[in-house]
Amino acid sequence: MLKINIKKLIPAILALAVSAPSIAQDAAPVDSSRTSRKHLSFGQRYYKAKNFEDAESQLKKSLEFNPTQGTAAYYLGRLYNDTERYDDAIEWLNKAIELLPENKVSYKNSYYFLGQIHAYLENREDAIAAYEKLLTLSPKREREIQYLHSLVSLSAEEENYEAALEYARKWGELEPDNPEVRDMIAKLAMHTGGAEEALAEKEKVLEMNPNDWETLEWLGNQYKQLGETEKSFDAFSRLHEHHPTNFAYLDNLFDLSQQIGKSNREQVGLLQKMQAIQPENLRVVELLADKTGSLKWINAGLKIDSRSGRLNFLKGDFYYKKWNADSAKQDSVRALNWYRKATADAQWRGNAQRMIDELDPPLSEEEKKRREFFNNSKKKEEVEVSGKK
Repeated sequence: MLKINIKKLIPAILALAVSAPSIAQDAAPVDSSRTSRKHLSFGQRYYKAKNFEDAESQLKKSLEFNPTQGTAAYYLGRLYNDTERYDDAIEWLNKAIELLPENKVSYKNSYYFLGQIHAYLENREDAIAAYEKLLTLSPKREREIQYLHSLVSLSAEEENYEAALEYARKWGELEPDNPEVRDMIAKLAMHTGGAEEALAEKEKVLEMNPNDWETLEWLGNQYKQLGETEKSFDAFSRLHEHHPTNFAYLDNLFDLSQQIGKSNREQVGLLQKMQAIQPENLRVVELLADKTGSLKWINAGLKIDSRSGRLNFLKGDFYYKKWNADSAKQDSVRALNWYRKATADAQWRGNAQRMIDELDPPLSEEEKKRREFFNNSKKKEEVEVSGKK
């Protein structure tokens, strides 16, 4: 049986131990890189399985063996984002950007997740910077639209409407037939004082969707403000056809009909529709009374407000015209009574008093003196007669 002399082997073992570090040192870079990739692979698997604790441990080991392992830094950033450790996520995603080449998908994705995190944390300037960088990385059309959408929203939240409008215009170039984008450009243009651009964009929206009633109403009001009364009248006419019981549409049509010079008959027709919707609306009834001179509408208005100076004056006018036509004394008396009621309204007092003075002219100074003289003479005679008795 072979006997081994341990004592003789000890020097050889010690010699081997002394020389071992230099051999390990020569192999370290290759082994470290390989070991780093092995831990990275395990970390990725754990991450996809949502085993975040083990994934974090493996990814950190990967970086211990190779501190330049950008993919491990990227997945650590993703892991911290998924577990809502946002400060750590930002740190490691920024680290991944330093380490990864630009042509790597994970490099672009690092900016994408940074944009999302900063937007969530309301770090809007940082989020905007991330999405602006993504636009320079040749994204596909769908991704570019997504980034521009985020930039529009973030810039608007920052109240930087000029920047938001520029991003919206770029988005509009990518989707020229998208009515929502055109509408967004219009709204942002209004914020920046570009009324003409807003109007043009809204007209495009209406061309794309002729039954967009909200846009049509916006255009109707805008045309009215710009003095384009015919266009405004056409817009509100369409709106009235779509929604016949909408009082505001009829009110706009009546106002515009006066500006355009529509016939009195058309104006009265609009007022009658308004009165049917709001029978107790005094303004509408007064307008009907004014436009028609009809006692029916005058009396209807006085039932609503018996103190209306306008209606009392109109009722006085009604009897005044009758008196002029028939010369019936009772009509002049009625006219005077209604004009006198109208004087209680300060707004109509002057007009009413002029009509009263026409029907019952005030005495001249000469006539006043003449009457005073005769009155005094009459009193004297009465006194003398009384004395003789």
